[in-house]
Amino acid sequence: MIHIIPRMKFTIHSRKTPWEVHRIMEAETAVQDGLFHYSPAEADFFGEVEESEFKVVQRLPACVRDSFRPVILGQIRRRGSGAAVDIRMRLSMEVLVFCVIWFGMSGLYFLICFLTLIIGRLDGWQEIVSAAAFFFFGQLLVRAGFYIPAKRARRRLEELFGEASDGEAV
Repeated sequence: MIHIIPRMKFTIHSRKTPWEVHRIMEAETAVQDGLFHYSPAEADFFGEVEESEFKVVQRLPACVRDSFRPVILGQIRRRGSGAAVDIRMRLSMEVLVFCVIWFGMSGLYFLICFLTLIIGRLDGWQEIVSAAAFFFFGQLLVRAGFYIPAKRARRRLEELFGEASDGEAV
């Protein structure tokens, strides 16, 4: 099933203990405090790391801005002698609200145009095509802005924590 708002969910299984996974994530995360970022300049992520969970965003190269980059929510749990890290990636709340308004308004306009065409009050297909194009342009923008950095972040997390992962984009 294709979702209108992109998100990703997967699990990374690691031979490292939950404590080691926590320490690795802590070392790779710069603490975020308001507009300023502190701690290691070489950190791959910005955010917060707690004992069994974390909420981070991946650091982007200098002069790059991506509002659609994923917020990474991780939960660290014991799995046998190692750890399992459950990862959920989603859009930030501000971008999520923006997308809901964009897709909702363009979908509603498409529906209204389609219904007026059916009852014979609309002469052409231009309005329907423009509403569909506006919706699909938004989908292309959001998906490219989300999934490209999400796949990069997933690869980096797999490098940090260990073995194979399961799950996929949901």
